[in-house]
Amino acid sequence: MVHPALDTLRRAVNAHRLNQGREALALAEAAYRMLQQIPGAPPQSGSIVSFYGFLLGTVGKRPAEGLALCREAVADHFWEPRVYEHMARLELAIGERKRAIEAAERGLALSPEDRDLLGLRADLGIRKSPPIRFLDRSHPINVFFGRMRKRPATVA
Repeated sequence: MVHPALDTLRRAVNAHRLNQGREALALAEAAYRMLQQIPGAPPQSGSIVSFYGFLLGTVGKRPAEGLALCREAVADHFWEPRVYEHMARLELAIGERKRAIEAAERGLALSPEDRDLLGLRADLGIRKSPPIRFLDRSHPINVFFGRMRKRPATVA
């Protein structure tokens, strides 16, 4: 028998895909409450907690609470790549790009072939390392050499 929270989570994910944010948030909250009240939590319960946290932070405009839920899910279900995806998407939504990249990388370390995480990582992009790695990226020498590296070669 499937835990009812999983079915509710599927409906929340579908609502989110259809840009029905409020409905997705309500369904994710219901799934989260079911998880707490109905015994026999499914193995994917971390996805329920993290998705609710993601929606609470983005749709519900309560990013601190959403991040707390995502971090709780990561701490309790660190083996689930989906919890890292939800945390990365929330971090990105609140402007924490570096933390979003870190979360996506941790998820990809667990599941290197995960399409959602690979797509998210591609969307985030990767910065090149500074020319002189032991110096800070903003050090004048790195800024100079970085500009030189970017400049197209001129033919004399």
